[in-house]
Amino acid sequence: MINEFKAKIKELPENSGVYFFKNKDDQIIYIGKANSLKNRVAFYFNQTSNLSPKISKMVNEIRNIEFISTTSEVEAIILERKMIKQYHPYYNSQLKDDKSFPYIKITRQDIFPRILFYRKTKQEIKDLKAINYGPFVDAEATREVIKILRKIFRVRGCSNRKFKQAKICLDYHLNLCSAPCVGLIGVNEYQKKIKEICMILEGKQRKLLSLLYQEMKKESQRLNFEKAAKVRDKIKVLEEILKITKQDYLFKQFPEGYRIKNIKEEEKKEIRDREIALLELKERLNLNQIPERIEAFDISNIQGKLAVGSLVVFEKGRPNKKDYRRFRVKKVNYADDYAMLQEVTARRYKRLIQEKEKLPDLILIDGGKGQLNAVNEVLKRLNLSVPLFSIAKREEEIYQVGNNQPIILSSDSPSLFLMQRIRDEAHRFALAYHRRIRNKEIRRSKLDIIPGIGEKRKRLLLKYFPDIEKIKSASLEEISKIPGIGEKTAQKIKTILEVRI
Repeated sequence: MINEFKAKIKELPENSGVYFFKNKDDQIIYIGKANSLKNRVAFYFNQTSNLSPKISKMVNEIRNIEFISTTSEVEAIILERKMIKQYHPYYNSQLKDDKSFPYIKITRQDIFPRILFYRKTKQEIKDLKAINYGPFVDAEATREVIKILRKIFRVRGCSNRKFKQAKICLDYHLNLCSAPCVGLIGVNEYQKKIKEICMILEGKQRKLLSLLYQEMKKESQRLNFEKAAKVRDKIKVLEEILKITKQDYLFKQFPEGYRIKNIKEEEKKEIRDREIALLELKERLNLNQIPERIEAFDISNIQGKLAVGSLVVFEKGRPNKKDYRRFRVKKVNYADDYAMLQEVTARRYKRLIQEKEKLPDLILIDGGKGQLNAVNEVLKRLNLSVPLFSIAKREEEIYQVGNNQPIILSSDSPSLFLMQRIRDEAHRFALAYHRRIRNKEIRRSKLDIIPGIGEKRKRLLLKYFPDIEKIKSASLEEISKIPGIGEKTAQKIKTILEVRI
């Protein structure tokens, strides 16, 4: 059995993560974290003669090894604690020689709470007037987590006696504290930092990151650019130090057997995240099948002028850019987004029906009830029964035909992240096309001041010269060589552009 495990261990990833030893009854008997999954798991099978009796007994009971990769040691430490608390493995308590455990303690009785390392027995920890996270397995790693959290959030770790001295200490100069003792930070702002720390210790990194992005967006919209910049900097530090990814820990059960694929770990995570998001989308939107192909629409115009529509396509949670489409709105020349959406979606699905192409599993519209109902009328006329939803930017509410109440997805849910990403991509694609059309129209309109230059000659000039400045800087000879222009017209163009533009 040991030789069989040694062969499998060679295929383990070398990055950080949490590993699970299971017995013959498929029960988890031990959970551990590692900087290198391969090296740590190999230790148990390469040092059999040097292991303690308890560890040797555990190794002899191992029949299966499973793991979850993480993107940093901090993530592994927090996940290890969460899994131990959830599964209570037998050997995690048996292998603890002393009966005290490392905890992270956040004091409740202080107006400006402290974050501390604390080592107590499980019974003693219940009596403390504090928020306690643990038990952790590795005391040194627990101290490192506290140091990192203080570096990010700058909360105090000093004693109350020292705090009452009201003097800026070394921790402030080391960027480990925001100096509440001298009033450099208010109670509400400080308490907000504590809540954010608690979210990380509870494994809610993704939710915290989502809330920070929303906060940054709101401050930016309010023109509070300094506050928005501070939030942005916090996001960057979180992403860099904690290496937060959109990773889901809500595993009902771990992967069956020993799952090692011949692709990079990051790719595996991305695939898993997309699968989770799509599965959650199916359940939350009450769909009959997983929406593997999603088509999304948006409209961009200036008071009805130069109106364009965009179509983006996501397959299995990823953009399929070769299937993206742009539309110039032809029939609607006034400000009516509903009518424009109807024109664009009608053209799209009439064509798919005519060409007998596969229809999407879900259609997503950027907007609220009005946009949703407008497109639903089109689908009715075409006798199509494709699931149709819209997502409104303001509160990220999701609307469905026949349901007056919006569907509210959790702000940290993978399905909402996916819908936001698709909606934002449709908006970006529509806006980019609109800008291109608008810039082209601006270039063309400047040529209207030249007598004798009609549509045909405009197209010729803009074919050879991309903008007005290039025409102005071109020589008379260069312009006159363009077919259909000639020297006389070229002279007129040069003269007028030099004088009037």
